[in-house]
Amino acid sequence: SPARPRRLGWMAAVVSALCALATMFIWVAVGTGHSLDKAPGKRVTTAAQTKAVLDAHGYGKRTPVRTGVMIETLEFTGANNVRVTGFLWQHLPAGDDVTKPNVEFPDAIDGGVGDEFYRDKTPEGQVIGWRLKVSMREAFDYTHYPLDNQAVWLVMWPRDAGTVLVPDFSAYPPWNEDEKFGIYPGLVGGDWDTQFSTWSLTEGQERTNYGRPTHSIDGQDAELTFSMGVGRQYLSPLLNRLVPLIVIALLVFGSLFVITTDSDRRSLSGFTTWAVIGFCGSMMLVVSVQHSSLRSETASGGVVYAEYFYFILYLVIGLVALNAIEHTANKRVPVIDWRGNAAARLLYWPVVTVLLLIATVFGLLL
Repeated sequence: SPARPRRLGWMAAVVSALCALATMFIWVAVGTGHSLDKAPGKRVTTAAQTKAVLDAHGYGKRTPVRTGVMIETLEFTGANNVRVTGFLWQHLPAGDDVTKPNVEFPDAIDGGVGDEFYRDKTPEGQVIGWRLKVSMREAFDYTHYPLDNQAVWLVMWPRDAGTVLVPDFSAYPPWNEDEKFGIYPGLVGGDWDTQFSTWSLTEGQERTNYGRPTHSIDGQDAELTFSMGVGRQYLSPLLNRLVPLIVIALLVFGSLFVITTDSDRRSLSGFTTWAVIGFCGSMMLVVSVQHSSLRSETASGGVVYAEYFYFILYLVIGLVALNAIEHTANKRVPVIDWRGNAAARLLYWPVVTVLLLIATVFGLLL
């Protein structure tokens, strides 16, 4: 029937559109969500919870040092490096001899507590605020890139033996992790949006006491952690990756209209097997260069979600090259030759979009 290819074309268009819409729905659902589970340790939201956790782990007899932070800026300077600036304050005993805070940042690679910002007297002693500017190296999970959400954590150790750092909940409203307390409302986060903030208590696993007799040899000492949940503004990196690949996919799709067994059309289109293979090879090279830049950007040890875009194009370009070889081979496949290569043209976009949907489900949801 002359109308059959047209009907199959509409069916292919509908299948492709439905798969593309389902993929975009998953993108929005994953890109706008977040999870507190990425925050390390035992999360606490009140002073009573903090005391209960410390008592349960044997730190109840140590002197608590109330500590608070206000993060003003956040910047990812590398795949595993992040820099934050803001303020840190502590409630300490009265006395002019206090010149530095009772805190250390084990994950810091540069910076730390800066100049003293203020010093006020309190009934218990004094509260001192310092400027904070620290760069940290942390392990981030880029499996869902560019739809990834990360937790940036500021781990703090006490300098003085016999003390333990606790959150200064009195300096904030009743703690609500979704209210993002401790983060400046106008925080400049670059390509990231803040999602939550939380305090948590953890135990170190260094298995050394750093030569300090008052510390456990197992390294299981109390740590205070302030975590910030951030989500990537995924639209820009997603388009940066997808638009060039869509252009390549369109060019490869156009090459299917050049492939033919008709000698008259071959002379007009200039179709030769080597010409198509050369074109596919050049497209494969462009895709591989972009794939390599993605690997360098994320520095991930595993496969990130955006890599599936490239894997799909590798497969599709390879199939198009095989399609060209089949049309000049001695043994032909009738289904492939049907109506002048119509089968490959009809299946091209459904195959691409179905593979993309499958990769999205397995890469983002499972």
